[in-house]
Amino acid sequence: MAEAIDENENEAPIRGDMPTIYDGLFQAALSYGLDLRMGQQLTHMLATDVDLQSRLSPSDRLVVFYSMTKDGDDEDPGELLYVEVHIGEFSKRYYRFRPTETGVAGYFDEDGQSAGHFLLRKPVPTARFTSGFSAGRKHPVLGYNRPHWGVDWAAPRGSSILAAADGVVTKVGWESGYGRHTELRHANGYETTYSHQSAFAKKLKVGQRVRQGQVIGYVGSTGLSTGNHLHFEVHVNGKPVDAMRIKIPPGQTLEGEDLITFKRERNRIDALLEEHVDAPLLAAQ
Repeated sequence: MAEAIDENENEAPIRGDMPTIYDGLFQAALSYGLDLRMGQQLTHMLATDVDLQSRLSPSDRLVVFYSMTKDGDDEDPGELLYVEVHIGEFSKRYYRFRPTETGVAGYFDEDGQSAGHFLLRKPVPTARFTSGFSAGRKHPVLGYNRPHWGVDWAAPRGSSILAAADGVVTKVGWESGYGRHTELRHANGYETTYSHQSAFAKKLKVGQRVRQGQVIGYVGSTGLSTGNHLHFEVHVNGKPVDAMRIKIPPGQTLEGEDLITFKRERNRIDALLEEHVDAPLLAAQ
């Protein structure tokens, strides 16, 4: 395995017209050898704590420590092992860890709290809010008042739609009025729906388990729609709720043996960072 630490983040030129945080993260990731999937992981980590459409400052910093894919080995993709981010007053360090309870790797801060929250309010990171939850809104196509049991996020056609939380796909197909439509079932009685898509993620099917932040479809304007956007609904115990107002529970907090193991792994990563902080960009193992 090869590992790398980006210690040249301050070499980026200072520009008056700084990119958005979303664009800047992808530019930094791709310029230092991370792939598109890793860039998506970075934006997912920060989506609930940082406004990804705000502008970067020249003093903002990103440090990553990651394993690299062996040449020609598509079965063993590289992984982010550590991420340190400083954006404005927000500062955080995340470590990759696989809890025994779920068996699925995720990212946790120094204290063992998972990155983000249980549910994403904004499943399209690049989108802008255009219409809110309402018991009676004039429908832009039909022309009369009817409930709008979701929120609308406008974005260019083809923009990625992310799963709002870990869950199971319960519907993928065409739904009258909603066009290409996906439904997911989550823990604790939560369900989410995604409508007007231009296309579904490749091979997405009913019964499939998805992870929070996984691409499940692409923004479009199918069904009764006047423009490219995602109509996003959240249901709790079968009742529609306002995704922008409900109190969303925090993500997983490590405890017991998992926390002990995590701290040991965190200390190992910290030691590697100390060892290679003055080394070349790539350090082979």
